[in-house]
Amino acid sequence: MKYDICSFENRVAVVTGAGGNIGLAVCRQLAGYGVRIAACDVDAKIVEERIADLKVAGVDIRAYSMDVLSRKAVFDAIAAILSDFGKIDIMINNAGVWNHRDVIGRQRFEEMDPAEWKRLLEIDLDGVFHCCQAILPHMIERGYGRIINTTSIAGEVGLPGYADYAAAKAGLIMFTKTLAMENAKKGITVNCVSPGMVARGEIVAEPGTWIGRKGGADEMARAMVFLAADESGFMTGVDIPVDGGRILGPHNCDM
Repeated sequence: MKYDICSFENRVAVVTGAGGNIGLAVCRQLAGYGVRIAACDVDAKIVEERIADLKVAGVDIRAYSMDVLSRKAVFDAIAAILSDFGKIDIMINNAGVWNHRDVIGRQRFEEMDPAEWKRLLEIDLDGVFHCCQAILPHMIERGYGRIINTTSIAGEVGLPGYADYAAAKAGLIMFTKTLAMENAKKGITVNCVSPGMVARGEIVAEPGTWIGRKGGADEMARAMVFLAADESGFMTGVDIPVDGGRILGPHNCDM
């Protein structure tokens, strides 16, 4: 007998950071299960462009502007989504930034700009705080909810040259576990997925992983979608590393 590992019955999901590769992959996979989706990002126009084919295919997916830096913007967006869809079952907090150094690369901690440090934590950590405070009262009232946070393997093992990012993601992992404890008996599960190195396009080799390559956005999304499904109801406070084995330590075995 065939058994579907993920089932969603009349579910509504909010996906933040939907304009990025992982966020879009999550939206596409949820759409395949018939989930109605509120796709959120700072620029709703970019999201509209990236989900256009899903809308043409008949998926009930709508773009919303949400800047997680702004508590008001987050609460306003959640209110609009509740008004449009009537409920929210799933909250996938995927919005975040890698860092401000895409061009210059790694930076020693003592050289970091305090303003940039603050900004990154405000987006990657405080942004999830705002989103969870906006949605939890609704989920508690209904007695059901799935919250999934995008963390990072950097929050587990550190990442030299990116102290700000590693600190934010480590904090988010512990936030996830604590929120899970507080809401476990209210029908709400809270989990997170920690991606490793993710390819932005074609999958390429990555010697720093035991599997030997970077991951794809769709591989990160599969873990998140499972945590959003009914079948994951006995999992809460879990951090799933999807990192090609990077969490195991340095790749130094050629057996």
